[in-house]
Amino acid sequence: MKSKDILVCEELLQENGYRITKGRVELLMFLKQNKNPLSAGDIQKQMNYKMDKVTLYRALEDFATSKIVVRVNLQGASTYYEFLHKDHHHHHIVCEKCGKIEDIKNCNQSNLQKEVLKHSKSFNTVNSHSLEFFGICKLCNKK
Repeated sequence: MKSKDILVCEELLQENGYRITKGRVELLMFLKQNKNPLSAGDIQKQMNYKMDKVTLYRALEDFATSKIVVRVNLQGASTYYEFLHKDHHHHHIVCEKCGKIEDIKNCNQSNLQKEVLKHSKSFNTVNSHSLEFFGICKLCNKK
């Protein structure tokens, strides 16, 4: 019997027109179970199921285009990816010294979007947004 998470991942693939393969299911399961955004390199190192680099990048980009995962820009050379939990909108705060990442759960997105549109001269719609904070964590601040 398949676990609920596997069924959710298979359903997501099917809804978005992807063939259900072991690699895609394993990748989605891995991302779904991780709390923090991960680079493709980190995913390749940490995931039990081994995928070649090209297949992994292609799957991540396809999933980002389909809004199954989200690309997260943490001001580094790498792009980070995170499973998009539909009921768990959040942003991140990142330590500039050690790289620790913490979720910020409330951005009051509807008020923020209204405020942005109120001050825009050229836009009347916001489809999505990205908001990340950078600073020094308490542990690094003590050093």
